[in-house]
Amino acid sequence: CIAAAFTGSAPVSGSMSRSLVSRMVGTTSQLSCLVTALMWIYLLPYMSIMTPTPKACLSAIILSAVIKSVVYPKDLINARGADFVISWGTGIATALTSPTLGFGFGIILAVVIGTIAGSKGETSSKKKTA
Repeated sequence: CIAAAFTGSAPVSGSMSRSLVSRMVGTTSQLSCLVTALMWIYLLPYMSIMTPTPKACLSAIILSAVIKSVVYPKDLINARGADFVISWGTGIATALTSPTLGFGFGIILAVVIGTIAGSKGETSSKKKTA
């Protein structure tokens, strides 16, 4: 985490809930990652009291962070063309199966659609003009 703070990358072994809470409170700099890493190091001896924390609490933290995007998925609504098919296909596959299978389906869908669009000489981000 400390190295990630200085390089601007995602923290190694960083949890989703910690990232979502950071986003909810509006942290935007690498300093937030550094502070989090130092707090983890400082509080490590006291972590045994957190062991019985129920999974429902963790689920509530994650749900509160993503609920706005679930209720109104503006990126999905604004998607057009191949991006529409890939994003909605991935979202539906994830909802019907599991996050891992849905993500895998999305990757396969993107490769297939990218190959088809590439063979036609088109790209979703640029249209060629002659």
